[in-house]
Amino acid sequence: MASLRLTLIAPAVWLSSRLNFALKYWALGLGIALVGGYLSTPLFEQVNRDIAMAKLQLEGAQLVARQNQTLMQMVGLRGELTTLDPVSSESQSARISAAIDDLLRNAKSSDDAKLAIILGRSWGRASAADPQDKLVSRFAAFNNAIHSLLALSKESARSYRLNLDPNLDAALDMMANRLPALIDTLAKQNHVIQWDVNSMTGFVVSTPTSFDESIPALHAGVDQLVEQLIALDTSQGSPTRTQETKANTADPSPARLHNELEELMIGIMLQQDAVDQVKDAKGIAKTTARQALNTSAMKNVAQGQALFVDSAAAVQSILNARITSLYKDRTQLIWTLIGSGFLIGYLLYAFYIGIVKSINALSRGTNAFCSGQRDVRIKLKSRDELSLLATNFNTMAQEVERMVETIEQQNQTRERDLKVLVDALGIKNEELYAVNQRVHEELNLARSVQLAILPQQFPNEPTWSAHACMHPARELGGDFYDCFALPDGRHGVLVADVSGKGVGAAFFMAVSRTVLLDSALSVRAPAQVLALANELLCARNPMDLFVTACYGLFDPHDGSFEFASAGHPPPLVRRHSGVVETLPTTKDMALGVLKDMQYNEHITRLQPGDTLLMYTDGVTEAFSPQEIAYGEERLLSWFAASSSDGSAAQLVDHLVRDVARFVDGAEASDDLTCLILCSKCAADENLDHLIETKHFVN
Repeated sequence: MASLRLTLIAPAVWLSSRLNFALKYWALGLGIALVGGYLSTPLFEQVNRDIAMAKLQLEGAQLVARQNQTLMQMVGLRGELTTLDPVSSESQSARISAAIDDLLRNAKSSDDAKLAIILGRSWGRASAADPQDKLVSRFAAFNNAIHSLLALSKESARSYRLNLDPNLDAALDMMANRLPALIDTLAKQNHVIQWDVNSMTGFVVSTPTSFDESIPALHAGVDQLVEQLIALDTSQGSPTRTQETKANTADPSPARLHNELEELMIGIMLQQDAVDQVKDAKGIAKTTARQALNTSAMKNVAQGQALFVDSAAAVQSILNARITSLYKDRTQLIWTLIGSGFLIGYLLYAFYIGIVKSINALSRGTNAFCSGQRDVRIKLKSRDELSLLATNFNTMAQEVERMVETIEQQNQTRERDLKVLVDALGIKNEELYAVNQRVHEELNLARSVQLAILPQQFPNEPTWSAHACMHPARELGGDFYDCFALPDGRHGVLVADVSGKGVGAAFFMAVSRTVLLDSALSVRAPAQVLALANELLCARNPMDLFVTACYGLFDPHDGSFEFASAGHPPPLVRRHSGVVETLPTTKDMALGVLKDMQYNEHITRLQPGDTLLMYTDGVTEAFSPQEIAYGEERLLSWFAASSSDGSAAQLVDHLVRDVARFVDGAEASDDLTCLILCSKCAADENLDHLIETKHFVN
C-alpha cells in the first residue's frame, strides 16, 4: 500500500525536488487562488442568504394565505349577519358565534397571535351590541375586523419581505392586498344593498372607480405569476412544480390563472350593471334586481376566492422551486470546494513528502551532532533551500566544534569569578541589613524624642481641663501642640501643622514649636505671637516649608478665649446645649511663607459645660479603605453627639478611636493631632449659654 502511494505521487515528488521553496509556494498559491476565485466565501454566504430569504418569503406567503382565508370566512359571516332578523333569529346568531369561535381556535392553534387578537376583539364588540337595536353596530364591528385583517395581511407581507422580491412583487401585492380587498368590496357592496337599511349607506365604499384602480394591479400580478410559471416550466419542467403543489391544490397553469382573472373582470362588470338596475328599479322589479345582484356577487366572490387560492398555490410553487434550485446551487458549490480541496491536498502532500526527506536527513544529522558526534556532516539530494540549510549546518558544525573548547574554558573561569562576586554580595547584603536596622532604631528613637518634647501633662482644674494628642503618619511627624500657663493666669493653647512629612518636616516642627513658644512667652496677643513667629521662620526656612497654626489664650476666670489663625482649620465649640459652632477665622497666610504679615484676632467666651476643639487636617482627611474622607460633616456630627460630662482626655480618646474605626486599618495619609479644652459645669450654676464674639484687626 505504501509503495503504491509513493508511485502515485512520484511525479509530484520529482517536481517538488526540482523546485525551490518560492516556486513550491507559488504553485500552492495558484491552486488556492483558483479555488478561492471559483468558490469564495461571499458567494457561499449569498446563496445561504438567498435560501433564507426564499424560506422567509414562503413562510410569509403561507401565513398571508391563512390570514386571507380567515378574512374570506369573516366576509361570509358578515353576509349572514345581513340576513338576521333583529328580534327572532337567535339560532342563526348562535351559529355565527360558533363559527367565529372556531376561527379563534384555529388562529390560536396556528400560533397566529395577532389574528387571534383581531378576531377576539371584533367578536367582543359584535357580541356587546344589542341584537335588537344595534345591527348596524354589529355590521360595523365585522367591517372593522375585516379591515384589520386586511391591514394584518399587509403588515405580514412587509414583515416577511414579500414586497422586496423583484420577480414576485406585483403577484404578492395582488395576493396580500389587492385581491382580498376586492373580494371584500364585492361582498360588502352586495351585503349593504341586500340589507337595504338607510343607516348603512355610509358603508357603501365599492364604486366603479375603486374597481378600476384594482383591475390593473390584478392584471400585473397575474401576468407576473404567468411569466414566472412559464420560466419555471422552461428551466425545471412542470413535474417538479406539480409535486410541490399536488398536496394542497391542483397545479395552477398560466392559462387557468388568465381565465379566472378574465371571468372575475366580466363578473365585476355584470355586478356593477346589477347595482345600477337595483338603484333604478322599484317594487317587484327591484326585488328581482336584488336577487340578480346577489347571484352575481356570490359568483364573483367565489371566483375571487378561486383566483386567490390558485395564486397562493402558484406563489408557493415558485418559491419552493426557487429554494430547490438554491439548494442545488449550494450543493454544486460544496462539491466544487471538495474537489478543489482534494487537488490542493494532493499537491501539499507531494510537497510534504519531498520536504520530509530533506528534513529527516537534517534531523538525523543534528541529532547525531547533539549526541556528541561533532564530525557529522549532512548531504542532501534536493535542490531547494534545504540544501543551503544543510551547507550552513555543516559550516556551523565546524565552527561549533572549534568554539566548544574555548567556551568550556571561559565557563570555568566565569564560574570562579561568579563565586567570588556572590561571596562579596553576601557580605554587602549583611552590611546593608545592619545599616537598615540602625536607621530604623534611630528613627524610632527620634520619634520617641519628638513625642517627648510635646507636653504629656495637661491641666485638670475644678472649672476646666485640657488634653491633646499627636499620632504621626510615619516614624516622624510634622504636627505639634502645646498647652502652657502664662504669668497673668491665662493659658496658651497651640495646634500647628508643618507642610510635608518625614525627617525634614520633623526638624522644622521642632524649630517652629520653639519659635512659637518663645514668642508666646514674650508677647501676649495671639496675633502678635503669630506675626513674630512668621518673621523668625521666614529667616530660618532653607527647605521652603510652611506651618499652619492656631494659637489662643484661655482665661479660666471668665472663660474668654482669644485666638488667631495662620491658615489653620477654625476651632469648634460645642455649647452646653449640644449646638456645635465653627469659630470665625479669616484666611490669613501660613507661617514661613511671606514676611511682614499681619494676623487677625477673634474672641469668644466658653460658658460652663462648653467644649473647645482644635485639630489639624489629619482628622478630616483621614481616608477609609474605600478612599472616602472622614470630613468636616462627620467631625461635626461626632462633636455634637459627644458627652458634655466627659473629661478632655476622654473626649480626645473617643475622637481618636472614632477616626480609627472609620479608617479601618487603612494607611494614614497625614498626622492626626487634636486638642480639647472643657469648661466644666458647677453644680449650683444654671447659666444661659451666650456667645460673645469680638473681631478686630491687629
